[in-house]
Amino acid sequence: MFQNIFSEHLSGIRKELEDYVGKRIELLKLELVERLSKCTSSIIVKLGLMYFLLLFLMFLSLAGGFYIGELLHSNALGFLIIAGFYLLLAFLLYIFRSYLVERPVIRSFIKLFFESDKNE
Repeated sequence: MFQNIFSEHLSGIRKELEDYVGKRIELLKLELVERLSKCTSSIIVKLGLMYFLLLFLMFLSLAGGFYIGELLHSNALGFLIIAGFYLLLAFLLYIFRSYLVERPVIRSFIKLFFESDKNE
């Protein structure tokens, strides 16, 4: 009789444990989907902003090249000066890439993936 009650009790505990593990797995899946969705939407928005900023910068560069070209009476020289400016920016970005790119990207991913952990 004691063994029968113990067996039933153990069976109940096993069933509850299986239910708990199954629900925990489902919760982890939902959290993963939420975080990946946030990450994907964040990337899409940032790519869209970068696209429009790139177009703005392109037209601003064209206007600057023509303006400097008028001042110097040589469009080629105006565009050469604009190109030199971008070369200098690229060089500075390469030198300071750790501070300007790598660290902010790492911080944003940490914030994105671990932000909900702070709320819990």
